[in-house]
Amino acid sequence: MNCLRFCLAAVIVRFSCVIAVWQLIGVLFLAECWAGGRPNIVLVYADDISARELPIYGSSTWTINRGEDSSDPAVRAKTPVLDQMAQEGCWIKTAWASVVCSPSRAMMMTGRYAHLHKWWNNSYKGRYRNEIGKVTTWPLYESSPMLIGYVAQQGGYATYWAGKTQMPGDLREYGFDQGCFTPGSLSDKDNPFTDFKIVGKKVNGQKLVINEDTGEPYDTYDQHGWYFYPHVRLMNHADKDFQWWPNTPETIDSFGLGTYGPDVELDFIFDFMDRQHEQGKPFFVYHTTHLGHGAFDWLNPENGQTWPGTPVIRWDGDGYTRTEPKITGDHGDYDTHDTVTDVGIHHHINYLDYQMWLYRKKLAEMGIADNTVIVFCADNGTAGYGKNSHEKQKGVHVPMIIYAPGMTKHGEQDVLVNMSDLLPTIAELTGVTIPDEYEHNGESLVPFLFTDQTKHREWLYGYSRERQMIRGDLVMKDGYDRWYDVSKDPADLISFPEITNWNEVSEAHRAERDKLLEVLPEFDLFETEPDAPGSNLPPKEDKRKGKKTNKDTKAKDAKASVGSTASGPGWMVAFEDSYDDRTDVGGNYTIGPGMQDGWSVTDGVLLGQQVKDAHGSTIRVLQDFDDVDIQFDFQFQGGTSFNLVIDDQNEKSVHAGHICRVSISPKRLRISDDKKGGMNLEVRKQRQNPNLSPEESEDLVEILASTQSAAKVDLQPNDWHNLRVRIKGETMKVFLDGELATTLKSPGIDHPTKNKFGFTVNGTMFGFDNLVVRTPADIAIR
Repeated sequence: MNCLRFCLAAVIVRFSCVIAVWQLIGVLFLAECWAGGRPNIVLVYADDISARELPIYGSSTWTINRGEDSSDPAVRAKTPVLDQMAQEGCWIKTAWASVVCSPSRAMMMTGRYAHLHKWWNNSYKGRYRNEIGKVTTWPLYESSPMLIGYVAQQGGYATYWAGKTQMPGDLREYGFDQGCFTPGSLSDKDNPFTDFKIVGKKVNGQKLVINEDTGEPYDTYDQHGWYFYPHVRLMNHADKDFQWWPNTPETIDSFGLGTYGPDVELDFIFDFMDRQHEQGKPFFVYHTTHLGHGAFDWLNPENGQTWPGTPVIRWDGDGYTRTEPKITGDHGDYDTHDTVTDVGIHHHINYLDYQMWLYRKKLAEMGIADNTVIVFCADNGTAGYGKNSHEKQKGVHVPMIIYAPGMTKHGEQDVLVNMSDLLPTIAELTGVTIPDEYEHNGESLVPFLFTDQTKHREWLYGYSRERQMIRGDLVMKDGYDRWYDVSKDPADLISFPEITNWNEVSEAHRAERDKLLEVLPEFDLFETEPDAPGSNLPPKEDKRKGKKTNKDTKAKDAKASVGSTASGPGWMVAFEDSYDDRTDVGGNYTIGPGMQDGWSVTDGVLLGQQVKDAHGSTIRVLQDFDDVDIQFDFQFQGGTSFNLVIDDQNEKSVHAGHICRVSISPKRLRISDDKKGGMNLEVRKQRQNPNLSPEESEDLVEILASTQSAAKVDLQPNDWHNLRVRIKGETMKVFLDGELATTLKSPGIDHPTKNKFGFTVNGTMFGFDNLVVRTPADIAIR
């Protein structure tokens, strides 16, 4: 513990001399609710689940596939246990987190917003200098010594943390006595028990993302398996700081493909609950399950990144039965023998319902059901719908169900609740006094839940870097500074009417708007104070922001010299986008899994940056064509290189369906026939084989040379340029700023069923604009 942390902790101790003692008001307030003394607390924090996914919220639409809505009851989650908890306890109609994992989990852990803890987004966590002077991410235990784990410990509680961590630094410093983590940290590559790993490797000088189970490369990101055949790391078990599980001869013998990570987490949680109950000690469980979060489907690698299936469960009206998974096979070829469900987020939610049934059953068996508070909520909206979205409340609106004996509130509660509220709620339940001098942004839910109080808080706040979202009972401002009337709920929970004329709404609406605008400046510190106080670090350049400095003249001149050759009779515009008049990427584009933070639209420019070390960030458009003319403006804003990639997603002879491409760096432009060249699966095997004979190596060099053509260029940072790619039959021509740069004639280019194109960017940052795709009818491309 460094000096800053030690001093802050000492201050808290001085101000918390009655930490283990109930304040008089608290005693009178809650004594009748808890016959067994202070309540046990179970907080289940699900991953990437919007409120609309739970039936109790009554939405007319929910998620079927990533980015695809449905109203089909067959693909809606079934949650009888959560429904019962929501009625016997209560469910919060409007609960807000932040738009993506890290800032939401920081809000939950600290009870604070990003202006204090500095975790603004997954893509920007505030920096500080650690004990040895290294600039690194500011851990929450340094920014906020009163984390929820420490609060519970100060109240005399035993604490357990299970599931997803997503926290830097020493996990022992977050206030938890023990932990069971899946997968722990991606830096932990030494797990000897499972090869369900996606890892970045350099093969013959090329960075690839490899599935270690099959040895095959995939277009995804580094990750460990946290569902079937999981990576499990224990903290503070059996007198060891950290160790891999299985950790005994018995568990090693039983561990296998059918071992399911969420089950392992619950086994360790229940063991912890039993041990604490036997000792007469109250417990706090912080269960940050992965369920709801997509993952690579190792059992069906052709699915790629998806919501992998779960063990089969069945509800008979009184309880659940679970089919033990039977999985056989190896190296990507597996048979689940109908013991694993199909893919889909609804199966994840169903399994969460099963686990909540197990929790309630366990608490009843232990005789402490009437002395335990259960909170179920989620960290942000569903991937493809709400996750990382700043539109309306898509990213921040999450489910929250609270079950606690003695509550005065039951069923639907039309109040506003924020994830920051959980820390002061836990403090009050555990008998801990938060010092007046310790700033936090939450409001305890205890008075609302256990008295006749009808309102909880006046407004909700969410954040992501410089984007701020705020709402009251009547109006809401989203991250794009658009205002909406939220006085009535639409059927899909999101189609609120936009307010464009404030004279057409009530005086109460206008008054609430003015009140919310007074609140925001306190938190709007990303541009001025993004890092730890006193860190004295030079500001990071916000490289997402495109500057149209010389674009308006340079790009116009470039287009003027080439535009007429593809705008006459016989040409048809198949796709175009100027990125104007909006701030979201748009529904025409598909972003690679885990790369949502890499793409945005600002000031009428599509911005791209690499966010995964092992692979460039990808964005694609589905579009059928054969011969084609593609034109766009581009700008290097610090990135190293980008590719314009043309694919046939159904072509199996090449990696990821790649047919041909243009690769550009500041000094070199190269075009490639991927189908016959470097992405051909047979050629790739040769490239990845370190034991080629001299003759085989010579043949490989000849293949690559015959399927590529390159030219030297000199592209300066922040200058705008125009690129044009023309494909006719076997010939690809590339024009840079109106001048022919290079040509390639190769048979793979003439692949007749191209159906996808887009960009892959490496490094930070690139700007793209004025994209136009034309297909020829009866005019040959020169």
